[in-house]
Amino acid sequence: MNPLRRFISSVVFRIIALALPLLGMSGYVHAQINADRMMNIARNALAYDDYVLSISYFNLVINYKPHLYEPYFYRGVAKFYLEDYSGTVLDCTEAIRRNPYFPNTYELRGLAYINMNRFPEAIADYRTATDMSPDLRSLWHNLALCYIETDSLDQADSITSTIIKKWAKQADGYTLKAQVFLQKKDTVAAETCLDKALEVDKYNIPAHTAKANILMSHEQYSEAIQHFDESLRLNPKQAGCLINRALCHYHLNHYRDAMADYDLALELEPKNFVGHYNRGLLRANVGEDNLAIEDFNFILSIDPDDMMATFNRATLLENIGDYRGAIRDYTTVINEFPKFLYGYERRAAARRMIGDNAGANRDEEHVLKEQIAQRYGYSTPTSRQKNKTRKKSQINLDDYQKLVEEDTQEQEPQYESEYRGRVQNHEQEAKLMLPNANTYQIYKTAGRVDLLDAFEHAFQQAQEGNINEAIESFTQVILQNEHFAEAYFNRGILYLLLDDAPHAIPDLSKAGELGIYQAYNIIKKNQNIKK
Repeated sequence: MNPLRRFISSVVFRIIALALPLLGMSGYVHAQINADRMMNIARNALAYDDYVLSISYFNLVINYKPHLYEPYFYRGVAKFYLEDYSGTVLDCTEAIRRNPYFPNTYELRGLAYINMNRFPEAIADYRTATDMSPDLRSLWHNLALCYIETDSLDQADSITSTIIKKWAKQADGYTLKAQVFLQKKDTVAAETCLDKALEVDKYNIPAHTAKANILMSHEQYSEAIQHFDESLRLNPKQAGCLINRALCHYHLNHYRDAMADYDLALELEPKNFVGHYNRGLLRANVGEDNLAIEDFNFILSIDPDDMMATFNRATLLENIGDYRGAIRDYTTVINEFPKFLYGYERRAAARRMIGDNAGANRDEEHVLKEQIAQRYGYSTPTSRQKNKTRKKSQINLDDYQKLVEEDTQEQEPQYESEYRGRVQNHEQEAKLMLPNANTYQIYKTAGRVDLLDAFEHAFQQAQEGNINEAIESFTQVILQNEHFAEAYFNRGILYLLLDDAPHAIPDLSKAGELGIYQAYNIIKKNQNIKK
């Protein structure tokens, strides 16, 4: 996901965070003193990043004063920081029902929609927010970026013109308009906008990065490096910029500098595929075959179907004398791409090295027949063979030795405030949960043994693998008591087992809201966001 997330993370949400202590509490002054105190505790917990503690106090305020919009809004903020975007949307919607004239709520819900890739809903919210607060620049920026995300380029162009007109001395409007031109494949107009952005603010990182990428696409590598240098001086932790600067160094035969950039990029993002792929090729170019194999092994451990990496590893294995390993990889590639003749040639060479002359002869004869067929325009049985259905963007194996450019417009930014407080980003095993002893006692004291029996029946169904029946049974428990946290949690886990995230995430969000805070870790891992 591209500049949209970056801008939200660095600008808009910082504005929201700074605004939290300043937002008015109109309509709240008449609340009971206990509710006032709980609201203050909740907001303080939120200010100190103890999100789950703040949620527990906002719950109490909502129970005391369900007509107020503020506790719903702030609880939505806490859920946003916990990356419970579905829960954020629900809380913002409740806040809007109680007060439809508070623009921050639309902005927050818009941010949640963005992180769920629901851009039309985000656009609607930002439209409403800009009508209410037309002088808040961040709203216009996010609106423009949402239009860019949906390829509504005319609308995006119109919004960026408004931004430039209202804030001519701010660089961001020009960088946004440059993004629109890049989407339209007009690099000349985009460069003009970026030059204007740098004229206004010579320290603008996105402008330097975008300018460098354009120069690199024009093969002006030395000039591109200058802009990458400045962007990385201002923010050294940009793996995409390091990878692209390395590519520029490579084209200028500055192999040592390129290698240093790849190493730095992979320190920042150890699982970056492009970084490992390019470093593997560069290591192969300088004769570091074993180290190159390590890079391609990593790629194939994550994506065993990457045929480019498989073929490169095969050539490296052949170089170090592991001919059987090379033959294995060449065969894998040939099975996927039976028309890739160079694969047969390399396999033939490897087969000869282990004394398999018959196999080598078959490969060489196959290549000769295919070459004759191509020259005279007729088909052989193999050449008529169809590959598995592939996307149009499928790679061309003839480019196996070409380094790959990192798309810095599509990088996922790091979530800057990885949630802290009572819930950390720990590994959380998703398994069914029974109520604790205290909960059992509460229900028994209230005379709801029947509800406990119904819960245990649902739990037993789930344990026996009767997933759909268990979901229905937990639903009946929830209908009898809408505050039964463990029932929501278990039903959410069962929905996950059915790969039904749209039903699972709201259930887990409700479980977290009711006090099962490990639900937020499971939400973070399973909701389909930023893909």
